[in-house]
Amino acid sequence: MAPSAGAVLVASPLLADANFAKSVVFLLEHGERGSMGLIINRPLPERLGDIWAEVPPGLAPAAIAADGGPVGRTGGLILHGCTDLPGCQELVPGLAAGGAIEAIAARFPQGPSRLGPRLFLGHSGWGAGQLDAELTQGSWILRHGRLDWVLRPDHGEGLWQQLIDSPDPRLIPSVN
Repeated sequence: MAPSAGAVLVASPLLADANFAKSVVFLLEHGERGSMGLIINRPLPERLGDIWAEVPPGLAPAAIAADGGPVGRTGGLILHGCTDLPGCQELVPGLAAGGAIEAIAARFPQGPSRLGPRLFLGHSGWGAGQLDAELTQGSWILRHGRLDWVLRPDHGEGLWQQLIDSPDPRLIPSVN
């Protein structure tokens, strides 16, 4: 398996970088110029209304934010499974970023659902060839990713442990 958008990187127990200890990173991009992803198993305790000024009212009380990585922590990316929302950008099949605030509010009037949304503050990034070198060194274990892992707001170290322990991560139960 080669790294690509939609795959996950599972931090090896030997990974020494504290920024990524016990992390699961969902890759959004991997190419000649580098790689970008989001740590998906570091939920933040804040309610969305505390960190996003223009949050749709139905989402304000939800704790659906996550620490996406050590790069650009002052910026955020809202992800969801509604690829038909006006203004959104499909990142991988079935996963989109952003969209018009009014469209997000209309799609999630009662709060989050199995389609999201989930706000990631910051991201993870690698320069050209850097991720490939880290994979060769054994810093990461590459696995097939699943959208429910990205959109589920309550993943913590438990997801990392499941992915480390499971011979086939596709057997880990989905979110209903």
